[in-house]
Amino acid sequence: MEISLFYILVYMISLGYRGYQPNIATFRDDQFDERDPREKPSKAAFFSYFYLALNLGSLFSNTVLDFFVDDGMRALSFWAAAGSAFAGLTLFLGGTAKYSHFRFSGNPITRFSQVILFALKKWRVGPPENEDVFFESDNERSKTAGRKILHAYGFK
Repeated sequence: MEISLFYILVYMISLGYRGYQPNIATFRDDQFDERDPREKPSKAAFFSYFYLALNLGSLFSNTVLDFFVDDGMRALSFWAAAGSAFAGLTLFLGGTAKYSHFRFSGNPITRFSQVILFALKKWRVGPPENEDVFFESDNERSKTAGRKILHAYGFK
């Protein structure tokens, strides 16, 4: 029973970690507008600082906390981990007012299903002669709450 519980908890931790990790990294894309020349460098800087903090957190947990546990100070290890988690939560909530918030435009499951359905339906269709039909013009209103989809020529 104990070994089963151990493996269930380890897999739950792994799934939880892998569930939020990609979401946090992509969350930054909504925070910076690539069309604004002042915000474009901030996007790369944010990504660098994010991974620096992520790696410093891993270094802390694999060295300092292990040192405390090896010396028999399990309670201190727990409180150090709880304190760092509280500091991270405080920083996150403190910056919430500065986040860019966008209104949702429809049910994401419906939109995802539509993409899969149309991809399966039209997987043999080639691109049109005029590729500009894929993009919105300057006078069109975007269906994604006022956000325009940027031109991306890398996925032809």
